[in-house]
Amino acid sequence: MNVYLKNFTLLDQEQEEKVRDSERRTCFNIFYPLGIFPDKDFKQIEFEPVTIFYGGNGSGKSTLLNIIATRLNLLRSVPFEPGQFFDWYVNATSFNNLWSDDWNCIPIESRILTSEDVFDKTLNLRKRNHDINNHRDALTQEWQASKNTNYGNITTIHGAEYDTWKRRYTLKKTSNSNIVKKEVGFNIKTGSNGENAFKFFLEQMKADTLYLLDEPENSLSAQWQTELAQYIEGMARFERCQFVIATHSPFLLGIRGAKIYDLDTPGVPVRPWTELENVREYYSFFKSRESEF
Repeated sequence: MNVYLKNFTLLDQEQEEKVRDSERRTCFNIFYPLGIFPDKDFKQIEFEPVTIFYGGNGSGKSTLLNIIATRLNLLRSVPFEPGQFFDWYVNATSFNNLWSDDWNCIPIESRILTSEDVFDKTLNLRKRNHDINNHRDALTQEWQASKNTNYGNITTIHGAEYDTWKRRYTLKKTSNSNIVKKEVGFNIKTGSNGENAFKFFLEQMKADTLYLLDEPENSLSAQWQTELAQYIEGMARFERCQFVIATHSPFLLGIRGAKIYDLDTPGVPVRPWTELENVREYYSFFKSRESEF
């Protein structure tokens, strides 16, 4: 198992005040992400091959991933523009990796993957299929028109008119299915949102890479979440990948050997997954209905 990113240091209250005071502009009324982590008494993060930030909505786990991804200059598909104070905050943070404190030592293909990436890819696939359908419809109309064309005497046709004639004549001598197959092709096969999401993560993950995953459980059923958790375990154990994950999914929290920071608890302690409130809620729910199984 590899650890490319060893630790990361956030700002304490005094350091945040310096960042705020360094820009004495009074026009700002949003200071994101200032004020989030000093209130939690959370500054130093130590990483394992799989590290998880657990917490409810608004706990700061996604903010943490974006801070780390921006500081390490990781690849990302969907643009992220949080504002001026975010950049100033990030520039004041520090980290250490396996070799030095130079972000160039992080594997070059390392990236952050978010639910927005999954949705963006799904929408792109749907748009491509929509464009293919439109092209197919237009080509079919053109093919039908070629059947009704009076081609007349070819010797009297010249220039651009000849190109049009040749195009329609070619269409007339070809079946609609063959011309569509040749010029348009087939729709891209797509599955459900969950199937597309699971396939997306499998396609993105390569060996020897650091990945930050922001709530990858979105759109995934319990079965897909379980399979993704097993896949992450395998990539960390056998393919020398390191993962930093923001989640409240019990299936991902149960990844064996994961180090879990509980952002819902003051001091952000490292806790076993079985002690986390969200997991205990699931446990209580099924335990209270155990006789129904």
